[in-house]
Amino acid sequence: FLGGHSDLLGGVLSVRDTGPTGALSDHLAELRGFLGNLMTPFEAFLLVRGLRTLFVRWDRQSQTALTLAQDLSQHPALTKVLYPGLPSHPSHAVAERQMTRGFGGMLSILVAGDAARAQSVAERAKVWIPATSLGGVESLIEHRKAVEGPHSIVPDSLIRLSVGLEDAADLMADLDQALA
Repeated sequence: FLGGHSDLLGGVLSVRDTGPTGALSDHLAELRGFLGNLMTPFEAFLLVRGLRTLFVRWDRQSQTALTLAQDLSQHPALTKVLYPGLPSHPSHAVAERQMTRGFGGMLSILVAGDAARAQSVAERAKVWIPATSLGGVESLIEHRKAVEGPHSIVPDSLIRLSVGLEDAADLMADLDQALA
């Protein structure tokens, strides 16, 4: 989400040492030295570029995701919609307290049927792009079980959606035709 264009990998690792020697932070600093996992100047540029539009993208993606989650929660081809912005989500109260600018652009749906049915729905989408990423300006769809493999604990029928900046009605229409 910080970069917004599916072309950046970055993050921060913050630790609080529990012992007097600082062994964990020392070990992580040593690993960083060996692995060289520092952000390059170009990646830093991409991050700054993305941060300039983060709040506008976050607001739009959150609103669209909420609209989709509400519409999809009534869809007869689905057994469940997982989105913290829905009152039916088990962590909704916590999300409401912590997420003051919207509930984000990620949601999951459970398709009525098996893994083959869920995979078929993901493949029939035309506006949604089949890819493993999140937080970009384009909307992405993936059947998680196919990505994670047979030993995954993810339900067979789960489809993960990363909402981009497209029109909510276009995204919903595409999901409707894929679920039909």
